[in-house]
Amino acid sequence: MERVILNVGGTVFETTYATLHSKPETRLGKLSESSEEYCQDTKQFFFDRNPDFFNSLLDFYRTGELHLPSCYCGASFRHELSFWEIHEEDLSECCLQVYYKYDNDRDTLNTLETSLATQDYDYTDDQRAASSFVCFKRAIWLLLDQPKSSFLAKMFNVLYFFVVIVSILIFVFGSVPTFRVDIDLSVFDNETLWYIMSEIDWNNPKDVMTSLTVIYPALLYIERACMFFFTIELVLHFLSSPNKNRFFGSWMNVLDTVIVVVMLTVFGLEMNLKAVLASTAGVIIYLILKSFIICRLFRLFRLVRQFSALRILFITLRSSLKELVLLVAVFFMLVTVFAGFVYYAEFAEATTFQDMLVAIWWAIITMTTVGYGDHYPKTILGRAVGVCCAMCGILLLSMPIAVVASNFSDLHSRNKDRERILLKKQKRALSKASVSPVTKKDDSETVLE
Repeated sequence: MERVILNVGGTVFETTYATLHSKPETRLGKLSESSEEYCQDTKQFFFDRNPDFFNSLLDFYRTGELHLPSCYCGASFRHELSFWEIHEEDLSECCLQVYYKYDNDRDTLNTLETSLATQDYDYTDDQRAASSFVCFKRAIWLLLDQPKSSFLAKMFNVLYFFVVIVSILIFVFGSVPTFRVDIDLSVFDNETLWYIMSEIDWNNPKDVMTSLTVIYPALLYIERACMFFFTIELVLHFLSSPNKNRFFGSWMNVLDTVIVVVMLTVFGLEMNLKAVLASTAGVIIYLILKSFIICRLFRLFRLVRQFSALRILFITLRSSLKELVLLVAVFFMLVTVFAGFVYYAEFAEATTFQDMLVAIWWAIITMTTVGYGDHYPKTILGRAVGVCCAMCGILLLSMPIAVVASNFSDLHSRNKDRERILLKKQKRALSKASVSPVTKKDDSETVLE
């Protein structure tokens, strides 16, 4: 049996041609003394490759099974397999997770880079050099749009969120009778007053409160102050923007604009409350616009720009979208199945589940483990269906939670590593920038002299 000596990165391996020729389609399987790797002086084949990996590779020719050492990166495996002309399909199944971990990590990092890449825009150096007014606008822009640009910007950001919280609290307190006072009905003429009284549903306390009371004046003044604060902030934010088109490319800026317009419209309606209450359409429009103001809560999403963990949460939901869509599809399929079962299981009971829509409502509440108790089965067969429905709901909802939690943990840990590297790169760039070019020039001139 003819032996062959292989020198891989300075480490000598010895085997036979018969062993190597067991895989004739690979680089080692094609070796012969006429190969360019063969050295006539040493009678060896030399390869300038990693010898640690070659042990596992040689075992592939001996046993027919390719196992990879778990201490190496998948990228190294890929390069080595490509060089030795071995296909990925030859990998043993027990090593696939180690091999493809590189692909999964790379996809995770690409997702983070794509999602967290800064999209901030600013005035160019030429624009700032052309006019001092541009520099003034840029200072306002950084103050309003870039909370991390300066200490003053951070303080304004704190003030902004404080105003958001205050405006939300006033909106909530406006629905509490304690914080409302009676309307002065003497300002209405008899015809309008009669119309208002006839349109009130006296059996609905909320309708009575909304029609006959207004928010306490002090709270009303604070709410209007918040409204003017948001209006001025939006106007300055837009006027100081370096790119007006890109300004409205942000959904947060569009939402702010819509909310400010709605708040100003509601303010105008409240200034002419007599005309609003004089018609049903006016009341409906007023209530719809008033309810939309609660969307100001979305302004808190500006925190996403400051806390990467919140951004990771949104990225996790987006990366887990397939699992969540599958969950919703399976959930509603099971809801429909159990609704049909309980409807016919309770068919003989006249007081329960009058139609399938009620049964679907019960199945949703049961599978989500809410259990309002407004509808429930009364027969033994119906209760058996209820037990199965509740158990399936628990199992179904618990499975995707593990997937989402795993994705969040992976993205969060990878982002922490990414932020460490970015911080080191920034420090390195600052250290290079701190070196004076004048000093370098003087040193070079000294050497020349």
